[in-house]
Amino acid sequence: MRSGRRFRVCLLRACMIWTCLVWASLARAEATLPTVVSTNLCADLLALQLTAPAQLLSVSRKSQDPTLSPLAAQALQFSANDSSAEEIIALKPDIVLASKRWQSRHQSALFARHGMRLVVVSFPLTWEEIFDTTRTVADALQRRAVAEELIANVEQRLAALQQQRRPFQVLYLRPNGGSAGHHTYVDTVLASVGAINHATATGHVGWGRFPLEKLLVQPPDVFLLGDFARDAAYARNTYARHPQLQQLLAQTPHAQLNGNHWGCGNWQLIEAAEAIAAQLDALPPVHTRSEVQL
Repeated sequence: MRSGRRFRVCLLRACMIWTCLVWASLARAEATLPTVVSTNLCADLLALQLTAPAQLLSVSRKSQDPTLSPLAAQALQFSANDSSAEEIIALKPDIVLASKRWQSRHQSALFARHGMRLVVVSFPLTWEEIFDTTRTVADALQRRAVAEELIANVEQRLAALQQQRRPFQVLYLRPNGGSAGHHTYVDTVLASVGAINHATATGHVGWGRFPLEKLLVQPPDVFLLGDFARDAAYARNTYARHPQLQQLLAQTPHAQLNGNHWGCGNWQLIEAAEAIAAQLDALPPVHTRSEVQL
């Protein structure tokens, strides 16, 4: 009995020692990773998902706003910055994640003098561009394995979405009439769920206003409304309150996109894609424009 008890005690001690060694090894590994400061919301989302906790010194203040960031709770664990060069230099990171507006020779040279590397986070429009950007940032952070795991998860979820066609012509519409046609990530998301972007189908490229006159003549099968109820209160959004638009909205199926997974062209668009697909799947059968044309 005593020998059995001694064996269990020795085994427990060995396990404790092994656990301590593993944690010490992980701590040393994190200590060698480059430290980073993120200066805008879209870069924050990448940093929060890719970095080890000890790497991330600060995120932009917007990332801590739950109305803007889907990772606000996680962002609150870090100090916030207002993206000024002075506070970034004071933090002394190895890497600064920034948008293109920081890509001036002056800022690059300023940070370089302080031993900091400026990594510009692009604004991708397609899934391939999203994956390329994720890998680029991950390589700078020495976290490629984390990026590959994240990308594999998104690819798996995309494959699941694409198993079903949803041949609706869908128009993304903001309260001010803003929409998104070809060469936008909105177009990419709608294509990924098997839907047709109505703005693209009617000749729109990029971001811009969808003319109300054209909308009344060429309505979509389904509206995708972005925070329509909340934003429509603003005086400038007379488009949303137009009686003919209100009548059209009342008689046309619509999906709602009230979340905050839509503001950046990154891997989080999979959340928006899944939400849109689920709402389209829940709609009652409608005659699509393509069926009417047939």
